[in-house]
Amino acid sequence: MPQENLFSSFKEYSLDDWKSFIINDLKGRKYESLISQTPEGISIDPVYHGYPKEIKNFFNPAQLRNEALPARNWVNNCTIAVTQEKEANLAALEALNNGADGLIFEISGPVDLELLLNDIQLIYCTISFKTKEANFKLISEYVDYLNSKQYDLELIAGNYFFDALEMRDAGVYQLENSIIDDIVRCIELTKPIPHFKCLYISGLLYHNSGANNLNEVSLLLSKSAEYFDKLTEAGLAIEAIANSLVFGIAFGSNFFLEIAKAKVLRINIQKLFQAYSLTNDISNLKLVGFTSDRTKSALDFNVNLLRNTTEAMSAILSGCNELFVAPHDNALVAESRGTFKRIALNISNLLKEEVHLDKVVDPTMGSYYLEALIANLEEKSWDTFLMLEQKGSYSSLFNEEYVKEIIKHDDQQSANAVMSRKNVFIGANMFQNIGEKLYLHQTSEKDDLFLHPRRVGWKLENIRARTEHFVNKHGENARPTATMVIFGTDPVSKAKADFAYSFLGMAGIKIAKEIILNDLHEMRSTLKGVDSTLLIYCFNETPDFQQKHFKHGDAKIIIAGQAVKEEDWKQQGLYAFINRKVDTYSFLQNLLNDIKIEA
Repeated sequence: MPQENLFSSFKEYSLDDWKSFIINDLKGRKYESLISQTPEGISIDPVYHGYPKEIKNFFNPAQLRNEALPARNWVNNCTIAVTQEKEANLAALEALNNGADGLIFEISGPVDLELLLNDIQLIYCTISFKTKEANFKLISEYVDYLNSKQYDLELIAGNYFFDALEMRDAGVYQLENSIIDDIVRCIELTKPIPHFKCLYISGLLYHNSGANNLNEVSLLLSKSAEYFDKLTEAGLAIEAIANSLVFGIAFGSNFFLEIAKAKVLRINIQKLFQAYSLTNDISNLKLVGFTSDRTKSALDFNVNLLRNTTEAMSAILSGCNELFVAPHDNALVAESRGTFKRIALNISNLLKEEVHLDKVVDPTMGSYYLEALIANLEEKSWDTFLMLEQKGSYSSLFNEEYVKEIIKHDDQQSANAVMSRKNVFIGANMFQNIGEKLYLHQTSEKDDLFLHPRRVGWKLENIRARTEHFVNKHGENARPTATMVIFGTDPVSKAKADFAYSFLGMAGIKIAKEIILNDLHEMRSTLKGVDSTLLIYCFNETPDFQQKHFKHGDAKIIIAGQAVKEEDWKQQGLYAFINRKVDTYSFLQNLLNDIKIEA
């Protein structure tokens, strides 16, 4: 019996039809009011129904190496800092037993590979090395080690995480003229190990210093072009460059744009290869995803676990070959505790075993919204890259501080978005945990040539640090407090109170009490005995305020909202108005000055 096609009974609607439905529901508001803009200048429409341009999306790389593994596979990496080889070896074995299948050894000096890699079965896991200074001798020793153990080099996988230009940009490594020759020798040396990549091009510093997704991709392309030019001039074939290439990308909190960013990088690298007459299958381009340092917060740090999870999902759905999830207490301590390292490993494992993201090669295919993001970001990032190329080489742009200016602008924009709560950070700019033990350090803007990573909430943390240092010095009883005075129980007054809670919470000011008044006559008797640093008035219908209502001992009176007679009321003793138009950073800094919280 033939099966009936149930979809045939549904009417097909065009994009114009859907827009008509939306406009009708808006009841007079313009359709354009629903279109938002990302910091990259990409318009986000309220509805997607196909995409008129050529689809640029492509399938994520399928897992082909082992029939026993699911359709998609990514390496779950763990970092091991190497100070003592035996201790690092024990930590590596523990990580492998706890669910890691990739190890990144962070090495700062000579290392005994016999001790470090003892009992590690290299053909069943991925071994990578990370250094802050060029150490190509290490790679030579590793190749000798593999040969001495008679490993099948076709089964060895890993990376050498050293980006000379990134280390130069961070002010860590003085770039030497011989570095390109060293990279060429390293690529030639590792040719017999096809799955070990040693030409690492990283976008982590751009991301963690504040670059938005558009500029992150464009700068990565510019840096890649410089590497390709210098290496081909040194006599290396573009095929050898492509075969040894690995990209590092940090994934932030903008879920869909982060997926688009990684896919756009692959598309644009393919275009860059084509300029060198190379037509590689771009799905084979190796990409290592890292959770963002920038999006984390030392305030209510456990929320970082949720941020790590969404960032890991973005990395996986974008097609990354390897993933490193940093422990979510990294923003709080210099050395993560063992429990948090285990949790970080489990995020990737849960996304495999519980969410089943490894069972489908690419769940993003067919998403009109994502395909639109990819097409827009691909076009804008490529145009920006071409503009950069016209201005000069990547290194010349860096030396002229052009790169820093681009990233500084993006950093300020995103930091201001956190301060204004346009971007919500739970525990930091909303629903703060006032009273949690914090030892924050203020972040300064360094006036030099280099790029400096800092969290997106650095302005907020600077303000909070002032209060927390004061409290640590003088005791919790010295913490500034506010009493919320709400005139009526209407939704507007409550909304203003909620706004004030979060606004003052960004400075670590505690709401000591909430008082609801029916009229001004109750005010004097109700506030008797209230001893707060601040009084916050919240109302819908403006009470008939007089000068006496703006004085209560030494407390500073603040009104949540706006008013016509703001200056008149300030002259009568009102301290200030707070609302979404206020420059939050400047206001809170000045407020802390006025209530004698030391800078």
